Amino acid sequence: MSNNLEKKSIALSASGDNTVIAAPSEGYIAIEHINFIPSSAVTVTIKDGDLEYAYPLDAKQAFTIENSIGSEKGIITCKAKTAFILNLSSAVSVNGMIRYQVII
Repeated sequence: MSNNLEKKSIALSASGDNTVIAAPSEGYIAIEHINFIPSSAVTVTIKDGDLEYAYPLDAKQAFTIENSIGSEKGIITCKAKTAFILNLSSAVSVNGMIRYQVII
């Protein structure tokens, strides 16, 4: 099991699917914390391989979720060998950061 917590910036502006974390060659992605803020109103859909979660956000409405309970599988667990994707309903600037680990 790998538990190296990694941090990555989120800087998106294209509508449609945006790969935030590439699919690992083995194991799965466990998201520990994610936050972002859109410059304009947009629906951000989180895709983890099996499920999709849509969040309609207003301009400059911050979005944050974190693993405050310390779940071993994080707050979002991607399907094995699957990328973590944020889908934007329109081409607006979305910036933030994400902390995650790849569990093998």
